[in-house]
Amino acid sequence: MEAWYHQFRSLSDERDWPDALHESAAEAGAADLRAQLKKRQGLGWRITLSIAGVMLAAVAIAIGGLYWAALKTDESAIRFERGLLRSMLDAEKERTAKEIENFAISDTTYQNVHVTFDKDWVETRIGERMAAVTQDSLVAVVKTNGDPRHVATKGNYTIETLDNEHISASLERMLSAVADTYRRNIAHSPDGKTFFVHDYGKHLQPTHAAAFDTIEGKPVVVTVVAILPDGEETALTDGPPSMVVHVRSLAGDGLGHFGNINRLQDLRFDASERLESLPPNTLPLYNGASQLIGYLSWTPNRHGSSMLDEASPMMVLAMLVLTFLAVGVLRHTHVTTVRLAYSEALARHRALHDDLSQLPNRVLFSRRLSEALDGQNAQSPLIGVIYVDLDYFKEVNDTLGHHAGDALIKQVARRLQASVAPDDVVSRISGDEFAILIRGRTEKSAIIDVCRQIEATISEPFEISDQRLHSSCSMGLVITSSKDLTPVELLRRADIALYRAKEEGRGRYILYKESMSDELHLSQKLERELRVALEEDQFELVYQPQVSADGRTTTGVEALIRWNHPEKGLLTPDHFMPVVERSDLIWQVGAWVIRTACRTGHQWPGLSVAVNVSPAQIRHPDFADALQQLLKEEEFDPHRLEIEVTESVVMDHLDSAARIFESLHRIGVSIALDDFGTGFSSLSYLRRFAFDKFKIDRSFITAVETEPESAAIVHTLIALAEALGMKVTAEGIETEGQHRFLQGSGCDQLQGFLFSRPVLADQITARLEAEAILKRAPVTGLENTRIDTRLRRLPLEESQLG
Repeated sequence: MEAWYHQFRSLSDERDWPDALHESAAEAGAADLRAQLKKRQGLGWRITLSIAGVMLAAVAIAIGGLYWAALKTDESAIRFERGLLRSMLDAEKERTAKEIENFAISDTTYQNVHVTFDKDWVETRIGERMAAVTQDSLVAVVKTNGDPRHVATKGNYTIETLDNEHISASLERMLSAVADTYRRNIAHSPDGKTFFVHDYGKHLQPTHAAAFDTIEGKPVVVTVVAILPDGEETALTDGPPSMVVHVRSLAGDGLGHFGNINRLQDLRFDASERLESLPPNTLPLYNGASQLIGYLSWTPNRHGSSMLDEASPMMVLAMLVLTFLAVGVLRHTHVTTVRLAYSEALARHRALHDDLSQLPNRVLFSRRLSEALDGQNAQSPLIGVIYVDLDYFKEVNDTLGHHAGDALIKQVARRLQASVAPDDVVSRISGDEFAILIRGRTEKSAIIDVCRQIEATISEPFEISDQRLHSSCSMGLVITSSKDLTPVELLRRADIALYRAKEEGRGRYILYKESMSDELHLSQKLERELRVALEEDQFELVYQPQVSADGRTTTGVEALIRWNHPEKGLLTPDHFMPVVERSDLIWQVGAWVIRTACRTGHQWPGLSVAVNVSPAQIRHPDFADALQQLLKEEEFDPHRLEIEVTESVVMDHLDSAARIFESLHRIGVSIALDDFGTGFSSLSYLRRFAFDKFKIDRSFITAVETEPESAAIVHTLIALAEALGMKVTAEGIETEGQHRFLQGSGCDQLQGFLFSRPVLADQITARLEAEAILKRAPVTGLENTRIDTRLRRLPLEESQLG
């Protein structure tokens, strides 16, 4: 138990908290958390002291209750003993009277004492025998007028005792009372005789009196009994009866005998005057004249006090144990209270802060923003809210793991805090999104400068897991001086501006304009319509042939998506794909395009099927596995599938792109670099990623007939492809001159309106059939020209599909 006590004693203050608490507090690491904890500690002490006070009060009440119960038990015992003593005294008077009646009431006694006084008989039968039987101290036979006829004494009493000043007054009243009782119980017969009335049981009515008195300060019992005949027929003489007076001392063994019988310790008589305050263990005695003659007192049996005395050692021991336990409980309560205070403070901190970055969360940020709006004044009229989103954060998580993503978030949080003023608020809203409250500025340019500072600091390399990572961020900025805008509305506007920054290519900040809300509403409406289109199968694929250099043989097709909008008609990807790529629909739409192209491609054995894949799709680490599973389900040859990607996939994430392309090559899928030459094209890309093919953008093809520079570039690109062992496709061919130039330059594959617009699948089938027929027929030079013309008209132009 002592060890248990010291265990809690060791947690007396903050210095002795467990290490886990210190570590957690260090992680929380905020000044307001410590302040809250100190405040809660004071509350903990108050609670502990309150509990201690309650426990002390409970102990005091318990002890007081025990003493009160003991006192009440003693008082009850004394009341019982007083009642018992009173009943004993009354019983003693009645018993003495009954003993004397045995001698005083009989026909013989009445005849020899009252009718004719026989002195010898009285001495023998009344004096000696009654004194011997009752051990009386004095027995007197008195006349009807109260004068003694005979007195027998035993001990120190004499006939003069009857003249004692105390007894004489009491005896006179007792003799009178017995005479009155006698007169009330006599009757006269019709023949004139007088007789004593018996009760219904034919017993004589009691005719006696008894009282206590004192002789020389000592208590005595004085009893007066009328001498009566016991026969019903015995006639009475006229006048009052003779009486027997009995005086017996209670001093000495008499009181002791009473005390022993009734278990009253030290029963004693005190002939004191009237007491001002009567103790509870005292019984007053009155004589026959109702005069106070003294008090009987005794040592009461204090059962409650005795029980308390016997239990005191155990009570003391119990109190010591309880005190020890109470101290332990109080220590435990205090430690628990402190821990709860810490937990509460930490919970309050965590409820308003992000666990990873320890920045304020959305709730606290909204609160601070609301306070800033309420506190706007002329000195600081402007408030700025910046929404910050890390570009391609998901790829960091997917490629390097979540621990690297967490480390990046922490470092970004520190850089953002270092980029703003102390009064500004940096908050982590979710995932890779941060919100910054800028206040205390008077010029918009000062708030915009914060965005530029953030751009610069985020663009610097991050050291994570022994790797240097480069990142960027997109920002949406809203600046206001109005108090009418709510925090929700400001955050909404900043989010809209962020959305526009992402839409325009990321790595930049955009200041919110009112027109952006309308554009966002349109975009959201279009997204809802796209979801309906996916559910109701409103999408379809068209295919544009890719032909050989001479233009006569179709070697592949490129699958292009169209949307049969119920109101706007057939829409090309330019109208809806940007929205698809920004939403989570890209996975569903992309999978639908590949699956549909593979199913349709079964109709054209030997033709390659090219499908455009967005950066959002191909950057996903599971893209290769998902594609392999899809090809397996559709039973489509992977070597016939060609994935077309843009330069942005490569440039933004070199390492992840290399891993994904390697996975695709293992499956057997070909990879084509689309629109080569339009971006920041690099020869190192072609060598590092081992593309199977690249496509020369139409912007170069259009100018080959008019611009020597474009023609030279196309020549160079074709030669580069040949040197790298890659195929090259020229797209956007619309004139015969362009065709002849490319054919003469050694281009492998051609694509453009000159040969066919994008058409439906059955028209591709018709084209292939026509090609087969024409190839089987022998042709001349003139017929070659006609065949070329017929092939270009097969299938018929579908301008609505272009």
